[in-house]
Amino acid sequence: MRILFVDDEERVLAGIRRTLFMADRDWETDFATSGADALVKLVAQPADVVVSDMRMPMMDGGQLLRRVRDAWPATVRIILSGHTEQEAALRTLDVAHRFLAKPCDGDALIEAIDRTMGLQELLQHKALQEVVGRIGTLPAAPHMYERLTRLLAEEGERVAQVVATVEQDPALAAKVLQLANCAFFNEGELVADIAEAVARVGLPTLRTLVLATEVFGRKECAEVDALRLQAVHASRLAGEIADAYAPRETTTTAALLAEVGKLLPEVEHLCGEADARGDGFPTHAEIGAYLLGMWGLPATIVEAVAHHRNPERVQPKAFDALGVVHVAVALARGESPDKGYLDRMGVAERLQQWGRTCAAQVPGK
Repeated sequence: MRILFVDDEERVLAGIRRTLFMADRDWETDFATSGADALVKLVAQPADVVVSDMRMPMMDGGQLLRRVRDAWPATVRIILSGHTEQEAALRTLDVAHRFLAKPCDGDALIEAIDRTMGLQELLQHKALQEVVGRIGTLPAAPHMYERLTRLLAEEGERVAQVVATVEQDPALAAKVLQLANCAFFNEGELVADIAEAVARVGLPTLRTLVLATEVFGRKECAEVDALRLQAVHASRLAGEIADAYAPRETTTTAALLAEVGKLLPEVEHLCGEADARGDGFPTHAEIGAYLLGMWGLPATIVEAVAHHRNPERVQPKAFDALGVVHVAVALARGESPDKGYLDRMGVAERLQQWGRTCAAQVPGK
Protein backbone atom coordinates (compact mmCIF):
# COMPACT_ATOMS: atom_id res chain seq x y z
CA MET A 1 0.00 0.00 0.00
CA ARG A 2 1.29 3.43 -0.95
CA ILE A 3 0.42 6.38 1.32
CA LEU A 4 1.09 10.06 0.67
CA PHE A 5 1.20 12.44 3.66
CA VAL A 6 0.76 16.16 3.00
CA ASP A 7 1.53 18.98 5.46
CA ASP A 8 3.21 22.34 5.03
CA GLU A 9 5.06 21.92 8.33
CA GLU A 10 8.19 19.78 8.12
CA ARG A 11 8.10 19.01 11.85
CA VAL A 12 4.67 17.44 11.49
CA LEU A 13 5.87 15.22 8.67
CA ALA A 14 8.91 14.31 10.75
CA GLY A 15 6.60 13.25 13.58
CA ILE A 16 4.60 11.09 11.19
CA ARG A 17 7.82 9.46 9.98
CA ARG A 18 8.74 8.57 13.57
CA THR A 19 5.26 7.18 14.20
CA LEU A 20 5.42 4.98 11.12
CA PHE A 21 8.91 3.78 12.01
CA MET A 22 7.75 2.70 15.47
CA ALA A 23 4.65 1.03 14.02
CA ASP A 24 6.80 -1.14 11.74
CA ARG A 25 4.17 -1.35 8.98
CA ASP A 26 5.05 -2.62 5.54
CA TRP A 27 3.84 0.51 3.78
CA GLU A 28 5.38 2.51 0.99
CA THR A 29 5.20 6.16 2.09
CA ASP A 30 5.91 9.54 0.55
CA PHE A 31 5.65 13.08 1.89
CA ALA A 32 4.73 16.44 0.37
CA THR A 33 4.91 19.94 1.86
CA SER A 34 2.16 21.50 -0.28
CA GLY A 35 -0.88 20.62 -2.32
CA ALA A 36 0.94 21.38 -5.54
CA ASP A 37 3.84 19.15 -4.53
CA ALA A 38 1.40 16.38 -3.66
CA LEU A 39 -0.26 16.54 -7.08
CA VAL A 40 3.11 16.30 -8.83
CA LYS A 41 3.93 13.19 -6.79
CA LEU A 42 0.54 11.66 -7.49
CA VAL A 43 0.87 12.18 -11.23
CA ALA A 44 4.22 10.43 -11.11
CA GLN A 45 2.87 7.60 -8.92
CA PRO A 46 -0.72 7.43 -7.62
CA ALA A 47 -1.32 6.57 -3.97
CA ASP A 48 -3.79 4.24 -2.29
CA VAL A 49 -4.27 6.70 0.58
CA VAL A 50 -3.73 10.46 0.86
CA VAL A 51 -3.56 11.99 4.35
CA SER A 52 -3.62 15.78 4.18
CA ASP A 53 -3.52 18.68 6.62
CA MET A 54 -6.48 21.00 6.28
CA ARG A 55 -4.86 24.41 6.67
CA MET A 56 -2.15 24.97 4.08
CA PRO A 57 -1.25 28.05 2.00
CA MET A 58 -2.19 28.35 -1.67
CA MET A 59 -4.13 25.06 -1.74
CA ASP A 60 -5.77 23.82 1.46
CA GLY A 61 -6.55 20.20 2.28
CA GLY A 62 -10.11 20.38 1.05
CA GLN A 63 -9.06 21.73 -2.33
CA LEU A 64 -6.34 19.10 -2.63
CA LEU A 65 -8.63 16.20 -1.77
CA ARG A 66 -11.20 17.44 -4.26
CA ARG A 67 -8.53 17.30 -6.96
CA VAL A 68 -7.52 13.84 -5.76
CA ARG A 69 -11.14 12.63 -5.86
CA ASP A 70 -11.61 13.84 -9.41
CA ALA A 71 -8.34 12.47 -10.78
CA TRP A 72 -7.91 9.33 -8.64
CA PRO A 73 -11.39 8.44 -7.32
CA ALA A 74 -10.28 5.07 -5.87
CA THR A 75 -7.81 6.78 -3.52
CA VAL A 76 -8.83 6.87 0.14
CA ARG A 77 -8.84 10.48 1.38
CA ILE A 78 -8.17 11.43 5.03
CA ILE A 79 -8.14 14.99 6.37
CA LEU A 80 -6.13 16.19 9.39
CA SER A 81 -7.62 19.30 10.93
CA GLY A 82 -7.53 21.28 14.17
CA HIS A 83 -10.67 21.82 16.25
CA THR A 84 -10.62 25.52 15.36
CA GLU A 85 -11.15 24.63 11.69
CA GLN A 86 -14.54 22.92 11.99
CA GLU A 87 -16.35 25.24 9.60
CA ALA A 88 -13.71 24.73 6.92
CA ALA A 89 -13.65 20.98 7.48
CA LEU A 90 -17.43 20.76 7.09
CA ARG A 91 -16.91 21.83 3.49
CA THR A 92 -14.89 18.68 2.88
CA LEU A 93 -17.65 16.22 3.78
CA ASP A 94 -18.10 15.39 0.12
CA VAL A 95 -14.40 14.71 -0.51
CA ALA A 96 -12.90 13.31 2.73
CA HIS A 97 -13.60 9.75 3.81
CA ARG A 98 -12.17 10.17 7.30
CA PHE A 99 -11.44 13.07 9.67
CA LEU A 100 -8.64 13.00 12.25
CA ALA A 101 -7.97 15.61 14.91
CA LYS A 102 -4.72 17.55 14.81
CA PRO A 103 -2.40 17.08 16.58
CA CYS A 104 -3.09 13.47 15.73
CA ASP A 105 -2.22 10.67 18.09
CA GLY A 106 0.09 8.19 16.40
CA ASP A 107 -2.06 5.20 17.34
CA ALA A 108 -5.18 6.90 15.95
CA LEU A 109 -3.42 7.58 12.65
CA ILE A 110 -2.20 3.99 12.36
CA GLU A 111 -5.65 2.63 13.24
CA ALA A 112 -7.33 4.82 10.63
CA ILE A 113 -4.96 3.61 7.94
CA ASP A 114 -5.27 -0.01 9.08
CA ARG A 115 -9.05 0.25 8.76
CA THR A 116 -8.75 1.52 5.22
CA MET A 117 -6.59 -1.50 4.40
CA GLY A 118 -9.18 -3.86 5.86
CA LEU A 119 -11.96 -2.24 3.88
CA GLN A 120 -9.95 -2.38 0.67
CA GLU A 121 -9.42 -6.08 1.28
CA LEU A 122 -13.20 -6.42 1.60
CA LEU A 123 -13.76 -4.89 -1.80
CA GLN A 124 -10.97 -5.24 -4.31
CA HIS A 125 -13.09 -4.55 -7.38
CA LYS A 126 -11.39 -1.56 -9.00
CA ALA A 127 -14.47 -0.26 -10.80
CA LEU A 128 -16.43 -0.36 -7.55
CA GLN A 129 -13.73 1.52 -5.66
CA GLU A 130 -13.78 4.21 -8.32
CA VAL A 131 -17.58 4.51 -8.24
CA VAL A 132 -17.73 4.69 -4.44
CA GLY A 133 -14.72 7.01 -4.40
CA ARG A 134 -16.68 9.57 -6.38
CA ILE A 135 -19.59 9.49 -3.94
CA GLY A 136 -19.48 12.06 -1.17
CA THR A 137 -23.10 11.79 -0.10
CA LEU A 138 -26.07 9.49 -0.35
CA PRO A 139 -29.35 10.65 -1.87
CA ALA A 140 -32.08 11.50 0.64
CA ALA A 141 -35.79 12.07 0.13
CA PRO A 142 -36.83 15.67 -0.60
CA HIS A 143 -39.62 15.64 1.99
CA MET A 144 -37.12 14.61 4.67
CA TYR A 145 -34.75 17.36 3.66
CA GLU A 146 -37.53 19.92 3.69
CA ARG A 147 -38.95 18.75 7.02
CA LEU A 148 -35.56 18.87 8.72
CA THR A 149 -34.92 22.32 7.27
CA ARG A 150 -38.23 23.57 8.70
CA LEU A 151 -37.53 22.06 12.13
CA LEU A 152 -34.10 23.64 12.32
CA ALA A 153 -35.52 27.02 11.28
CA GLU A 154 -38.26 27.06 13.94
CA GLU A 155 -37.95 28.76 17.29
CA GLY A 156 -36.70 26.54 20.09
CA GLU A 157 -34.66 23.37 19.84
CA ARG A 158 -36.93 20.53 18.79
CA VAL A 159 -34.32 17.86 19.32
CA ALA A 160 -36.72 14.93 19.61
CA GLN A 161 -38.40 15.84 16.33
CA VAL A 162 -35.05 16.32 14.60
CA VAL A 163 -33.90 12.90 15.82
CA ALA A 164 -37.15 11.32 14.63
CA THR A 165 -36.67 12.90 11.19
CA VAL A 166 -33.10 11.66 10.89
CA GLU A 167 -34.17 8.16 11.93
CA GLN A 168 -36.70 8.07 9.08
CA ASP A 169 -34.07 8.18 6.33
CA PRO A 170 -31.00 5.92 6.02
CA ALA A 171 -29.09 8.39 3.85
CA LEU A 172 -29.58 11.23 6.28
CA ALA A 173 -28.75 8.95 9.23
CA ALA A 174 -25.50 7.85 7.56
CA LYS A 175 -24.39 11.42 6.95
CA VAL A 176 -25.15 12.52 10.53
CA LEU A 177 -23.28 9.50 11.89
CA GLN A 178 -20.34 10.26 9.62
CA LEU A 179 -20.12 13.74 11.05
CA ALA A 180 -20.62 12.60 14.66
CA ASN A 181 -17.82 10.05 14.32
CA CYS A 182 -15.28 12.42 12.82
CA ALA A 183 -12.42 13.62 14.99
CA PHE A 184 -14.15 16.90 15.93
CA PHE A 185 -16.98 15.26 17.80
CA ASN A 186 -16.18 11.66 18.73
CA GLU A 187 -14.24 12.46 21.94
CA GLY A 188 -12.36 9.18 21.59
CA GLU A 189 -15.51 7.03 21.34
CA LEU A 190 -17.48 6.05 18.25
CA VAL A 191 -21.23 6.55 18.34
CA ALA A 192 -23.88 4.32 16.77
CA ASP A 193 -27.02 5.90 18.23
CA ILE A 194 -28.81 8.51 16.11
CA ALA A 195 -30.04 10.55 19.09
CA GLU A 196 -26.56 10.63 20.58
CA ALA A 197 -25.11 11.57 17.20
CA VAL A 198 -27.50 14.51 16.83
CA ALA A 199 -26.75 15.63 20.41
CA ARG A 200 -23.01 15.32 19.84
CA VAL A 201 -23.02 17.31 16.61
CA GLY A 202 -25.46 19.93 17.91
CA LEU A 203 -28.30 21.61 16.07
CA PRO A 204 -26.27 24.66 14.90
CA THR A 205 -23.75 22.39 13.14
CA LEU A 206 -26.55 20.19 11.81
CA ARG A 207 -28.20 23.34 10.43
CA THR A 208 -24.95 24.20 8.67
CA LEU A 209 -24.71 20.70 7.28
CA VAL A 210 -28.24 20.73 5.90
CA LEU A 211 -28.57 24.32 4.74
CA ALA A 212 -25.06 25.23 3.61
CA THR A 213 -23.99 22.11 1.71
CA GLU A 214 -25.58 20.14 -1.08
CA VAL A 215 -25.40 16.82 0.68
CA PHE A 216 -28.82 15.46 -0.05
CA GLY A 217 -30.13 14.55 -3.50
CA ARG A 218 -33.60 15.66 -4.52
CA LYS A 219 -34.53 12.76 -6.77
CA GLU A 220 -37.66 10.94 -5.65
CA CYS A 221 -39.21 7.76 -7.04
CA ALA A 222 -41.50 4.99 -5.82
CA GLU A 223 -38.63 2.49 -5.60
CA VAL A 224 -36.54 4.74 -3.36
CA ASP A 225 -39.53 5.54 -1.17
CA ALA A 226 -40.32 1.83 -0.76
CA LEU A 227 -36.70 1.11 0.12
CA ARG A 228 -36.75 3.83 2.76
CA LEU A 229 -39.95 2.48 4.36
CA GLN A 230 -38.48 -1.02 4.38
CA ALA A 231 -35.33 0.31 6.08
CA VAL A 232 -37.36 2.00 8.81
CA HIS A 233 -39.38 -1.18 9.30
CA ALA A 234 -36.19 -3.25 9.64
CA SER A 235 -34.74 -0.73 12.08
CA ARG A 236 -37.78 -0.86 14.35
CA LEU A 237 -37.87 -4.65 14.22
CA ALA A 238 -34.16 -4.85 15.07
CA GLY A 239 -34.84 -2.77 18.15
CA GLU A 240 -37.49 -5.27 19.24
CA ILE A 241 -35.25 -8.28 18.58
CA ALA A 242 -32.05 -6.87 20.11
CA ASP A 243 -33.05 -7.61 23.69
CA ALA A 244 -30.08 -9.32 25.37
CA TYR A 245 -28.28 -10.08 22.13
CA ALA A 246 -26.75 -6.74 21.19
CA PRO A 247 -26.94 -2.99 21.96
CA ARG A 248 -30.22 -1.60 20.66
CA GLU A 249 -28.61 1.55 19.21
CA THR A 250 -26.16 -0.52 17.16
CA THR A 251 -28.75 -2.92 15.76
CA THR A 252 -31.35 -0.28 14.91
CA THR A 253 -28.79 1.87 13.10
CA ALA A 254 -27.24 -1.05 11.21
CA ALA A 255 -30.67 -2.30 10.12
CA LEU A 256 -31.61 1.18 8.96
CA LEU A 257 -28.45 1.38 6.83
CA ALA A 258 -28.29 -2.27 5.72
CA GLU A 259 -29.53 -1.64 2.17
CA VAL A 260 -28.02 1.80 1.76
CA GLY A 261 -25.80 0.52 -1.05
CA LYS A 262 -28.86 0.41 -3.28
CA LEU A 263 -29.12 4.21 -3.06
CA LEU A 264 -25.73 4.79 -4.64
CA PRO A 265 -25.67 6.09 -8.24
CA GLU A 266 -24.18 3.88 -10.97
CA VAL A 267 -23.91 0.83 -8.72
CA GLU A 268 -27.05 -0.88 -10.02
CA HIS A 269 -25.77 -0.59 -13.59
CA LEU A 270 -22.33 -1.93 -12.69
CA CYS A 271 -23.81 -4.83 -10.73
CA GLY A 272 -26.03 -5.78 -13.67
CA GLU A 273 -23.14 -5.71 -16.11
CA ALA A 274 -20.90 -7.76 -13.83
CA ASP A 275 -23.60 -10.37 -13.15
CA ALA A 276 -24.11 -10.83 -16.88
CA ARG A 277 -20.38 -11.46 -17.34
CA GLY A 278 -20.13 -13.65 -14.24
CA ASP A 279 -17.49 -11.39 -12.72
CA GLY A 280 -18.67 -11.92 -9.13
CA PHE A 281 -19.33 -8.24 -8.46
CA PRO A 282 -19.73 -7.44 -4.73
CA THR A 283 -23.23 -7.22 -3.31
CA HIS A 284 -25.14 -4.05 -2.48
CA ALA A 285 -24.54 -4.87 1.18
CA GLU A 286 -20.76 -4.93 0.76
CA ILE A 287 -20.87 -1.77 -1.33
CA GLY A 288 -22.83 0.09 1.33
CA ALA A 289 -20.54 -1.22 4.07
CA TYR A 290 -17.49 -0.06 2.16
CA LEU A 291 -18.77 3.50 2.00
CA LEU A 292 -19.94 3.52 5.62
CA GLY A 293 -16.55 2.22 6.70
CA MET A 294 -14.79 4.92 4.73
CA TRP A 295 -16.99 7.42 6.55
CA GLY A 296 -15.69 6.13 9.88
CA LEU A 297 -18.84 4.53 11.29
CA PRO A 298 -18.33 1.98 14.11
CA ALA A 299 -16.94 -1.37 12.97
CA THR A 300 -19.91 -3.28 14.43
CA ILE A 301 -22.26 -1.38 12.11
CA VAL A 302 -20.01 -1.80 9.07
CA GLU A 303 -19.73 -5.55 9.71
CA ALA A 304 -23.48 -5.99 10.19
CA VAL A 305 -24.21 -4.09 6.97
CA ALA A 306 -21.57 -5.98 4.97
CA HIS A 307 -22.62 -9.47 6.01
CA HIS A 308 -26.28 -9.23 6.94
CA ARG A 309 -27.30 -11.31 3.91
CA ASN A 310 -24.88 -14.13 4.82
CA PRO A 311 -23.89 -13.85 8.50
CA GLU A 312 -22.01 -17.14 8.59
CA ARG A 313 -19.28 -15.73 6.37
CA VAL A 314 -17.68 -14.26 9.50
CA GLN A 315 -18.05 -17.55 11.43
CA PRO A 316 -19.88 -16.00 14.40
CA LYS A 317 -19.63 -17.66 17.78
CA ALA A 318 -22.89 -16.23 19.09
CA PHE A 319 -26.04 -14.43 17.96
CA ASP A 320 -25.13 -10.74 18.14
CA ALA A 321 -25.74 -7.50 16.22
CA LEU A 322 -25.00 -9.17 12.89
CA GLY A 323 -27.58 -11.86 13.54
CA VAL A 324 -30.21 -9.38 14.70
CA VAL A 325 -29.78 -7.30 11.55
CA HIS A 326 -29.88 -10.43 9.37
CA VAL A 327 -33.23 -11.43 10.83
CA ALA A 328 -34.75 -7.94 10.87
CA VAL A 329 -33.84 -7.06 7.29
CA ALA A 330 -34.96 -10.43 5.94
CA LEU A 331 -38.34 -10.27 7.68
CA ALA A 332 -38.86 -6.64 6.64
CA ARG A 333 -38.21 -7.72 3.04
CA GLY A 334 -40.76 -10.52 3.37
CA GLU A 335 -38.05 -13.18 3.18
CA SER A 336 -37.05 -16.04 5.48
CA PRO A 337 -33.86 -15.71 7.53
CA ASP A 338 -31.25 -18.46 7.31
CA LYS A 339 -32.86 -21.12 9.54
CA GLY A 340 -29.73 -23.26 9.61
CA TYR A 341 -27.76 -20.31 10.93
CA LEU A 342 -30.40 -19.49 13.54
CA ASP A 343 -30.42 -23.09 14.68
CA ARG A 344 -26.64 -23.11 15.07
CA MET A 345 -26.88 -19.89 17.05
CA GLY A 346 -29.48 -21.43 19.33
CA VAL A 347 -32.27 -18.92 18.57
CA ALA A 348 -34.35 -20.77 15.95
CA GLU A 349 -37.24 -21.14 18.37
CA ARG A 350 -37.58 -17.34 18.50
CA LEU A 351 -38.17 -16.94 14.75
CA GLN A 352 -41.94 -17.46 14.93
CA GLN A 353 -42.26 -14.79 17.61
CA TRP A 354 -40.10 -12.38 15.61
CA GLY A 355 -42.27 -13.01 12.57
CA ARG A 356 -45.38 -12.04 14.55
CA THR A 357 -43.66 -8.89 15.77
CA CYS A 358 -42.78 -7.99 12.19
CA ALA A 359 -46.34 -8.56 10.98
CA ALA A 360 -47.70 -6.39 13.80
CA GLN A 361 -45.61 -3.41 12.73
CA VAL A 362 -46.87 -0.96 10.13
CA PRO A 363 -43.99 0.43 8.03
CA GLY A 364 -43.90 4.20 7.69
CA LYS A 365 -46.05 4.96 10.74
